[in-house]
Amino acid sequence: MYARDELLNNPGLMIAVLQALKLERSHNAVLEERAAVQGRLIAAMKPKAAYYDVILACPDAVAISVIAKDYGWSAVRMNAFLHELGVQFRQGRAWLLYQKYAGHGYACSRTHEHTGRGGEPHATVHTYWTQKGRLFLYGLLKDHGVLPLVERGAS
Repeated sequence: MYARDELLNNPGLMIAVLQALKLERSHNAVLEERAAVQGRLIAAMKPKAAYYDVILACPDAVAISVIAKDYGWSAVRMNAFLHELGVQFRQGRAWLLYQKYAGHGYACSRTHEHTGRGGEPHATVHTYWTQKGRLFLYGLLKDHGVLPLVERGAS
């Protein structure tokens, strides 16, 4: 307290200093409580974040029929809806992503060999969705008011 004499001789200044100290301590208490709440939220979210990291890094891909079932839809309905939203288009018998979405790692294609009725060999290309693509579809569909069955309210 270098200004002790000045504070003691000027009660108005002392009151102002004490009010500033009170305000500062009150502000610090609010910040400490906010930090504590955020710390609890972070602790609660860590397992979920780790789970998403594992899922998104998973190299496995799933057919649209698997994703569609999460919404109570058929693959035909899901593919048609994604086409309406401008996500994909049909090329022959395969669904392909429009260029806007093609380079994001949302989907991959696999070629399946099979034998025709006459015994001739054929190859068919199928599109599969990565986990990153599945998360993209979840966000896209949610933005359009479509939720998976597990998130819909009980009817």
